[in-house]
Amino acid sequence: MDKTSSKSESKDSKLNRPEELPWDVVDRCLLPVLTAHAVAVILAFVLNTLRISQVSSWTLFFWFTSITLATLWFYHNLHVTAAGKAVLVTGADNRLGQIIVRQLDELGFTVFAGMRSPSCPEAGRLKEQCSGRLHVVQLDVTSEKDILAARDYVVGNLPQGSEGLWAVVNNEQWAAFGEVEWVPLPVFREATEVNLLGTIRVSQVFLPLVRKVKGRVVNVVSILGHMTAPLQAPYCTAKYAVEAFSDCLRAEMRRWGVDVVVVEPGDYTTGKLWYDDSKMLQQAKDMWEAMPDEARQDYGEHYFEYTVRRTLEPYTKGTDTDMAPVTRSLQDAVCRTFPLQRYTAVTRAEKIRALVLNHLPRSVHDVLYP
Repeated sequence: MDKTSSKSESKDSKLNRPEELPWDVVDRCLLPVLTAHAVAVILAFVLNTLRISQVSSWTLFFWFTSITLATLWFYHNLHVTAAGKAVLVTGADNRLGQIIVRQLDELGFTVFAGMRSPSCPEAGRLKEQCSGRLHVVQLDVTSEKDILAARDYVVGNLPQGSEGLWAVVNNEQWAAFGEVEWVPLPVFREATEVNLLGTIRVSQVFLPLVRKVKGRVVNVVSILGHMTAPLQAPYCTAKYAVEAFSDCLRAEMRRWGVDVVVVEPGDYTTGKLWYDDSKMLQQAKDMWEAMPDEARQDYGEHYFEYTVRRTLEPYTKGTDTDMAPVTRSLQDAVCRTFPLQRYTAVTRAEKIRALVLNHLPRSVHDVLYP
């Protein structure tokens, strides 16, 4: 009886958790469809006013939308040929990196999997599961020596006939959490060095290889780089900066034919990917011990522990996340001939909030999401 109830509770919790979805088709089609509607209304008004035709706006809208969607669907489904193309993936020793490396290898790409330690168990598993095209490369994105050595290794091991690197996937992540007053400066510095400066430096070093083949740079960010969440200031701050860096780089690389793509997993997936229960609890303990006595008295140890556990629990104790929306977005970013500038594999609630944030006055967002 207990086993049955526990199974049903687990199933219910999984069903109750908001599902993260790939929104790429919606993102690609929404603006063109709205434009088709506007053009249909204006054209129908002009034709009726000039008595040229009595066609209705809905008839024009139907035809304009049909043509628009057919054209978009054709371009949306164009893929590049993987044979002879190479991709560098940083952070290949984390869970998301492992999955995307395997997927790209299955598609036929030559994959350079950047890891902090090539002798780690994750490297061994990838070598067993992937083809001979896989190259495991030592790559700590905070180490200039590792980045330059990885560049030299990639140059010397490109597929025959290839002049450069088709894609760089900046997937290295480092997460921390806590209220701003609790978090010591070294934690902010570590989050910045890994999530922001590592992304910038890897992109700088490998851009000449990407430009040669008019490839792309894919930056894994988070919806938290688009809208803030309490207790996650170190991560949000760095990811907001990565979003800005990506926009700047996209504008600069446009004349070279290089795409810059941002992939934003939802908050739950972000937490399941980067938050580790034991590490985070130890980090919280270190933060508490480093706080000034006055701050400790003001907050109280009970509030501190309650806040830490409440923040961690949804990620570390919740049901396992479905990685398919995120990995599909990453795969599309690398493989589509015409990728979107931004892929958001988020929940409906997060998507609605992002739309409000992007398209309505900020005061409206602040009222709806205090």
